[in-house]
Amino acid sequence: MRPRVLLLAGLEPTGRAGLLADVAAVRARGGDAVAVPTAQTAQGSHTFAVVPASPRMLAAQVTAAREWGPLHAVKWGVVPGPSQLATARAALKDADAWWVVDPVVRSSRGQVLSRLTPRHYLALAGPRVLVTPNLEEAAWLLGRPALGTVEDAQEAAEALCQRGFGAVLVKGGHLPEGQGLADVLVYSGRTVVMRGRRLKRPPERRGTGCRLASALAAELGRGTGPEAAVRAAREHVTGYLRTGRD
Repeated sequence: MRPRVLLLAGLEPTGRAGLLADVAAVRARGGDAVAVPTAQTAQGSHTFAVVPASPRMLAAQVTAAREWGPLHAVKWGVVPGPSQLATARAALKDADAWWVVDPVVRSSRGQVLSRLTPRHYLALAGPRVLVTPNLEEAAWLLGRPALGTVEDAQEAAEALCQRGFGAVLVKGGHLPEGQGLADVLVYSGRTVVMRGRRLKRPPERRGTGCRLASALAAELGRGTGPEAAVRAAREHVTGYLRTGRD
């Protein structure tokens, strides 16, 4: 099956992250990408700007995408504000698709990309919604202190599942050195700790979170189960880090 994946994310013109990176990841996983920009962004070495998408155009683009055929998955990346969130949710009403929510509100350099709050993200919870926070984002969503261990990540993932998410993947790429690298997946009462090793990468190889969530959406849209989908998405990101290609 060739999954049709709607990508909601900010456009970063270099393609190192954001919507263009999402498209590359979905296509690399054998999916059809439908790209809808939630914002225009400029992220250079000295320049930074974010311009939110018009809610009217956002609604029209999502509606038009659905008119051309069913969506099998939706990947939520940067959503700059509540109006864009409400518009996209309304346009996706009754869509029978997995949602993968990447709750990114800041760039890798710490610049603000979104005005959404934890409450907005928690309201997206549902049985076919998989949320992919990193350690900092998971703590932010739950109003907890910083997470510093695999056990912390597991507790946070379980707590988010209790809030109604069908699956939670807490990404542990920034665990302290002594903890190694571990991602924690919780779904259907199961907890899976996926360990790996850190890979050195050139600074231009950004957008790993974007690629992970998009590859994951493609796999879920194909009908792959959560654990196998996460493993496939992690392999995709590893390949990108090693080669610079999706």
